[in-house]
Amino acid sequence: MGASCRVWRRTLAILGATAMVLALATLGGVSGPAAATQSSSANPDSPATVRAAPSQGCTNRHPTPLSNVPQTIVSGGLARTYELTVPASYTGKTPYALVFGLHPLSVSYQFMPSEVGFTTYQKKYHFIGVAPSGLTVPAPFWDAAPSTPNYDVNFISQLMTHLEATLCIDTSRVFSTGISNGAQLSSLLGCRLSRRIAAIAPVEGVEYLAPCTGRPEPILAFHGTADPVLPYTGGGLNATTIAKLYAWHGVIPPDMPAPLGIDASMKLWARHNGCKPRPVQVRIAFDVQRRTWTGCKAATVLYIIDGGGHGWPGKPVPSMEKQFGHDTTSVDASALLFSFFFDRTGG
Repeated sequence: MGASCRVWRRTLAILGATAMVLALATLGGVSGPAAATQSSSANPDSPATVRAAPSQGCTNRHPTPLSNVPQTIVSGGLARTYELTVPASYTGKTPYALVFGLHPLSVSYQFMPSEVGFTTYQKKYHFIGVAPSGLTVPAPFWDAAPSTPNYDVNFISQLMTHLEATLCIDTSRVFSTGISNGAQLSSLLGCRLSRRIAAIAPVEGVEYLAPCTGRPEPILAFHGTADPVLPYTGGGLNATTIAKLYAWHGVIPPDMPAPLGIDASMKLWARHNGCKPRPVQVRIAFDVQRRTWTGCKAATVLYIIDGGGHGWPGKPVPSMEKQFGHDTTSVDASALLFSFFFDRTGG
């Protein structure tokens, strides 16, 4: 492929993804009115309550950081940016969970707190929201391909260490969600940092990024069957393609595994999590099916949005549906993923 074609594809990706999430951001802070009725269906398997594991920051007290203020740490020799959403209930005495919200390709990290619903769900669950930024040249992106070493995995790991040292964190309850490219990085974190990330919830971008040698990882995924950006059957702007365009300068390393579609990725996640091979699939709405694997060492669930496009379930943007496809209102991804994270582990 020529250089001009690569540039054109990259430009289309940037314009499309930016338009999508800018539109989604207009709905920031929308609460999940269906949370009370939907959250119980997120995970039929209910593991025992996990005992809190207070971090170093619970004894070495530090001033509470401000919310929605860009902050930096140095990782890989570069200043990396992140933003916290700290609830008023946080005192630094009781360990709080961490929830990472990872942005999609070409979109600022500052859109993620409202997209995920940090302030809405902090009214119910005790957690601090974290919205980190990928590198921003030529546009905000994550290197979510399974390269070794991976500088974004290192960044998130170092950021966790920093937050656990400076905040009172329950290290047994650190979670990651994200959409599109952010969902891909959440998938990679579930493979590489499973001893530190308690569960993941990829939205429109789940991948199984081998080698995935960590312990079983609870996973709740969402994907539309008509997603034009990350097609259900594979291809599109998968983690390898994005890394090729933005991190590897057009050359894919020879040891990279072939990208997979959603069914194949979830089948491998189920195998990784020790599940029985045949899932139970039920229709829970006219346009939504829930696929649940049983006998697992870690809960494994996929919500399939029939005819769904590339968006956050429960937060439709009519002006964008012509370009990115149908956004369902039958389920609320935020309500479901927060229940998956917290209601299984004692909240």
